[in-house]
Amino acid sequence: MKFKSAPLSAALLAASSILALTTFGQGAMAQTTPEIVKGNCDACAAFCQKTLTYCNTKKGTYTKGTTAAALKDCINACKSSSEYISRGSVFQKRAMALCIDACNNCTKTCESFKDDNNMKACANECRKCAGNCQKIVGAS
Repeated sequence: MKFKSAPLSAALLAASSILALTTFGQGAMAQTTPEIVKGNCDACAAFCQKTLTYCNTKKGTYTKGTTAAALKDCINACKSSSEYISRGSVFQKRAMALCIDACNNCTKTCESFKDDNNMKACANECRKCAGNCQKIVGAS
């Protein structure tokens, strides 16, 4: 006797995928803490530093002042936010607000390099950092 389990298996797989997506979405919202944001800031600063080095090797429009300035501002704002969070400073939300602005500016600058996957990746990292900082700043 053979069982026809393929349709049932497919239905179970689809249901578990929906459940996993729903659970993941809820977990991601609940898990945004200053410690997670600190990790995002550290990762963003490191990524922007790598991108700045990359831009310096590419030359041309990659080294124009606005691009380098946006990357450096983002690096500094992310490092400062990380430091304020580490110390539990009363100014950590102000630092994160500045970080949001710097990350959004860097995202916009990096996205202007439409055909460059390295710049797109940097924009995504900045967007992620700004989004998580916003969750903490907006929770006030």
